[in-house]
Amino acid sequence: MPRARFQKLSADKQNQIYEAAAREFSANGYEGASINKILDAAHLSKGAAYYYFDDKADLFAATVQHYAADLVGDLATLIEPLTAATFWPTFADRYTQQFTDFYDRPWAFGAIKAAGRLSPQTYATLPALAATFGQVQQGLAALIRKGQTIGLVRTDLPEDLLVALFIGIDDATDQWVLAHWETLSREELVTTARRVILGVSRILAPPRENSDD
Repeated sequence: MPRARFQKLSADKQNQIYEAAAREFSANGYEGASINKILDAAHLSKGAAYYYFDDKADLFAATVQHYAADLVGDLATLIEPLTAATFWPTFADRYTQQFTDFYDRPWAFGAIKAAGRLSPQTYATLPALAATFGQVQQGLAALIRKGQTIGLVRTDLPEDLLVALFIGIDDATDQWVLAHWETLSREELVTTARRVILGVSRILAPPRENSDD
């Protein structure tokens, strides 16, 4: 993660570095991103870059965690009070938030999603980032268990499979949204996100009696 001296930079300079990195990682992924292009865009020398970060991996992890902080949040606080009436509407609101929060910054959203395309081998070199996304998976698992407790999520499939189903749908949605971001209005993004969660709610719903769902 950033060295302590990074925190001594002005907020504007920190944001300039994070934005330059996010744009490059979003466009080219972690493996394809050029550290030199990031440095040029952020107006940093290579020596200065390594004064603040250990290496490219450290910069990537810091950038993703910087923009993902609000998305991860405290899921436990969100989940505990959910009821049958509020479960899916709250889920939809939280899911939609990522698109509205990043509507004017698709490159930040893209940088976060670039982390989801890392190989297991690369993740192994980024323990802080792996821990962050592990928290997301744990939060999803807790959300599913809450849905099962109140009778809105099926119990006939393993928990890890239900989490994987949601992540798979989420990944497909993210790829489609990023490919069409420039042509979608904020309202269209929100509508798409809510329809995705409606579809998820139907997939995860308990099977009907006398049904093979």
